[in-house]
Amino acid sequence: MSKTGSQQSNGKSTMVRRWLAAALTAAVALAVAPAADAAGKGPWRQLQAASRAFRVGDHAAARKALEAMLAGKVADKDAASAAHFMLARSCAALGDGPAATSAFAKASAIRKLTPQAYAFAEVEVLAAAGKKKEAHDALGALRKRWPKYRWAQADLTWSRLYEELGPPEASAAAALGLYDKSHLHLPQDELLARAARGYEKAGQKDRALGLWKKLLMRHPESAYIDQAIARVPLTSLSIEERFDRAELLFKRRDYERCRAESLYLWEKNYKRSSIGYLLGKIGSERLRDDYAGAKTYFEAAIGAGGPYAMYALASYGIVLGKLGKVKEAVAAFDQWLARYSKSAGMKRVNEAMYDRCRAIHIGGDSLAAAKEYEAFLLRHQSGFDWGKYWWFVAFWNYQGGEYDKAIQQMARLRGSSNPLVGGKARYWTGKAQEKKGDVAAAKKTMLALVNGMPLNYYSGLAENWLVDHGFGKALPKRPDLSKVAWKVPDPFSGIPHQGPAQELRIIAHLGEFDTLRDALGDRMRKLRKQIGADRLDRLESDLSDGLEDFARDRGRALSRHRKVLRKWPTRQTVQAWRGIYPRAYATHTKWAADRFGAPEWMVYAHMLQESRYKPWMISGAPAYGLLELLDRTARRLAAEQKEDYQLWMLMVPGHNVRWGTQYLGALVAKFEGQIPFAIASYNGGPMLLEYHMQESRGKDFDVMIDDMGPHECRNYVRMVIGHFLRYLAIYEKPAKAKALRDKLLPRSWRPEWKKHPDY
Repeated sequence: MSKTGSQQSNGKSTMVRRWLAAALTAAVALAVAPAADAAGKGPWRQLQAASRAFRVGDHAAARKALEAMLAGKVADKDAASAAHFMLARSCAALGDGPAATSAFAKASAIRKLTPQAYAFAEVEVLAAAGKKKEAHDALGALRKRWPKYRWAQADLTWSRLYEELGPPEASAAAALGLYDKSHLHLPQDELLARAARGYEKAGQKDRALGLWKKLLMRHPESAYIDQAIARVPLTSLSIEERFDRAELLFKRRDYERCRAESLYLWEKNYKRSSIGYLLGKIGSERLRDDYAGAKTYFEAAIGAGGPYAMYALASYGIVLGKLGKVKEAVAAFDQWLARYSKSAGMKRVNEAMYDRCRAIHIGGDSLAAAKEYEAFLLRHQSGFDWGKYWWFVAFWNYQGGEYDKAIQQMARLRGSSNPLVGGKARYWTGKAQEKKGDVAAAKKTMLALVNGMPLNYYSGLAENWLVDHGFGKALPKRPDLSKVAWKVPDPFSGIPHQGPAQELRIIAHLGEFDTLRDALGDRMRKLRKQIGADRLDRLESDLSDGLEDFARDRGRALSRHRKVLRKWPTRQTVQAWRGIYPRAYATHTKWAADRFGAPEWMVYAHMLQESRYKPWMISGAPAYGLLELLDRTARRLAAEQKEDYQLWMLMVPGHNVRWGTQYLGALVAKFEGQIPFAIASYNGGPMLLEYHMQESRGKDFDVMIDDMGPHECRNYVRMVIGHFLRYLAIYEKPAKAKALRDKLLPRSWRPEWKKHPDY
């Protein structure tokens, strides 16, 4: 036999062996797996429901479900052990020490499966039972044996218990020992405050005062700042130290405190150029509540040579435009261009020119703005996103009534497959055709947009236009895809209930995503041998909600099925669409959406836009986690719910989704159910939307959105609405989907809002 023939024969033999192994694995699985459990019945189903309540922090509901389950005879010892373990943790969280102790005594089997999680639960049970010394000792032992396991939570809990137990000097030293460990995972301000209190109790007043001052200077936004100021009054600081605090407060986005500190320095006439810039930015672009004052402050900051002069002069021009002083605004931008056009870089020069022409447009002369900006863009066509800015030339011509010119200029952009470029150009081309009286051409343009770019912001607007003009029958039919069931799979269906697979099954029902992740990683090799690589891959996918990790599966789906997005979803393609638009972190998302009054699909849409479902994301702002929450905002949200808050919690899906959805629900209520404005304000802040709504009274909704000032916010609202529309199309029932679409793309809007939230 030739060498080639031998290779073919060996290849076939290998394939046969693999097929036999797979068949044998499947046969064993079917033989071992109980039929009732495969159908999702029995104690494991009860455990799954209880673990969902536990994971969202509803410990009362989890306790009730678990006690009801255990009240009967649970023949499955593994399920009973998992139930007692979770019940012990729920009772501990509720402060019922005796019940927690009793349940924990019956969960000893969990120790062998996951000793770290068992040891941590023991600490919680001891603390709930009032045995703080034993809890502290147990936590110390856990930190030594498993230093990486929930280390931030373990470190902080250990430090808090140490302060209660003493001795003061030792607990203070321990808190200081953690201070430099991680600014992201540990609350450095709390550790400083704890250390300062400890040294005070130990009689070391000078050392304590030094720590209080350190807190005052390094963490001026801290919740412990009032305690620090009580010991170290602001009047005892030098004026240079007050200035350093003001700059740091601005950087940390604590604008209210920054303003108070800066006003003190302004009155002292200290570094007016720098302080004027801070106060101007707060009044015009941060809190947006003092444009007249911002003008005065910026005037002190725009002098050539000032540390913030280049930025202050651009902001000064924007403020003048918002105050209706168009000529002065144009002069300010001309001054900026004369000073900095050779040194600032083309990207910044273009932005200044755009802001200059925008001031002319907002001042009422859209055609003049278009003419001047067109001339600039034709001279400069590199160094920035040229097409993004060219659209404004066309849009301002449209708003000025030059429809033929607008159509001609939009032709440069209509070929783009990007909905925010090509889709936008097509939509406004259709609107311009309508304005010219050529409704037939407009219909053709709008239909091409709807069919060629399904389910995005501009195709949604085009659908509305077609319906409003009597062309609704020409639209593609929407199949009722809600009838295609969305089911949470039983990950362990058909898998042997023994060995590493059964161990993982038990751990998956403890309600601890981090423990499940560790357990899966530790058993990966054994599981691959037991159930095969393909079944293991599906198991990991089916466990996405329990593992609280959707980024991996979504990335795979997008890579495999991206092409389906080019056409409307059908019964044949809906599962591919759902892979790309999953109900990510559904346990947390649905519970939080129901509780806080934000549509479930809205949360997924924001999550997709903010982080692509990646809980570890940190933006440049910085904003954290799935819904990209700012530390400042999350602190307030947690305080409103009277919940403990630490920065690291924003990287945990449960906390991030809960607080982010709380904020979304509050914004929906603030803007009287006008969802697009809630979406925009999540990105740009409520004060921006309040200002823009005031300035946009009487404008059509589509013009109002596309006339919004900040590029990021304008793009954000359009992208999130597009995601939202797709979620509705592939999951929601037709009647409810239509009601929400009408809210997302309203025919009219109201400049109405409530006072809160204002952050």
